[in-house]
Amino acid sequence: MNNYHDKMIEEHLIKQLDHHLDGLKEKIIGDFSKSSFESEIEALKNDSLYPKFAMATGEYVLIRFMGRMSISIGRRIGEIYDKIPRLIAQKVFDIPTDRIAPKMGGKLELDTCLPFDIISDHGRNHIAEVVKKYIKTSPAKNGIGIEIRYNFNPNDSSRLRKDEAMANHLINDMLTPVYLIFSSISPRADAISRLERAGWTFIIGENARRFSQDLYGINISTILEKESVNTTITHRVNEIMGILYSSYAFRQIADKYIR
Repeated sequence: MNNYHDKMIEEHLIKQLDHHLDGLKEKIIGDFSKSSFESEIEALKNDSLYPKFAMATGEYVLIRFMGRMSISIGRRIGEIYDKIPRLIAQKVFDIPTDRIAPKMGGKLELDTCLPFDIISDHGRNHIAEVVKKYIKTSPAKNGIGIEIRYNFNPNDSSRLRKDEAMANHLINDMLTPVYLIFSSISPRADAISRLERAGWTFIIGENARRFSQDLYGINISTILEKESVNTTITHRVNEIMGILYSSYAFRQIADKYIR
C-alpha cells in the first residue's frame, strides 16, 4: 500500500474511533448517573426475588452496570475492528461509498463489496488470484461480497437467517460470498455448516488475516499499532475510564468501602 492510501486509512479509522468512543462515553455518562442508579435500585426493591437475596443494593446495581458496560465495550471494539477491512478496501480499489457496503435486498448491509464493474482490470485480476488461492475457485462474474466478524458466536436463529438471506442475495447478484472470521477460537461448527450450505465460504483465524493481507497489501492488525491511531485510542480510553470511575454510581460504592 502506498503512503497516500496509508494516511487516508489512518484518518478514516481515527474518525471511526472517535465516533464509537464518543458513543461509549455518552453511554457511561447516562448509565452511571444519579437518576439511572436510583432507578435501578428502586426496580430491584420492587422485584419479587432480589430483595430476598439482599441484592436490592447499590453494590449489586454497580455489578449490573459494569456487566452491561463490558458487553457494550466488547461490541463496540468488534464493530471498529470489523470495519477496518472496509476502509482499506475502499481506498485500495477506489470504490465509492455507496458501493462498498450496499444494502442487499434493500435492507441487509454487506460489510464489504468488491464489485468488478468499477474496479480496474489490474484490481480484478489481483482479486481473482487471491480468491483462487484461498477458496480454490474463480470469483463470480460480478465480484465478491465479504462478511467480517472478529468473533463468531451467533446466539440466535434470526442472526443465522439474516446471514442465509445475505448469501442468497449475493449469489443472485453473481457475487461470491466470503465469510471472514479473525478469531480462531470462537467459531461454532454447527452454525458454520448451516451457512456453508447456504453458499458461504468461510476463511478462519490466521487464514483470514493472510487473505486480507494478500487482498489489500497490508496487515490489518498493524493499523491499530500506528502511532496516530494508538495515541487516539489510549487518550480516549483513558478519558472514558476516568469518567466511569468518577461517576455517581461508582462513587456511591467506592466511598462506602474505601477510606
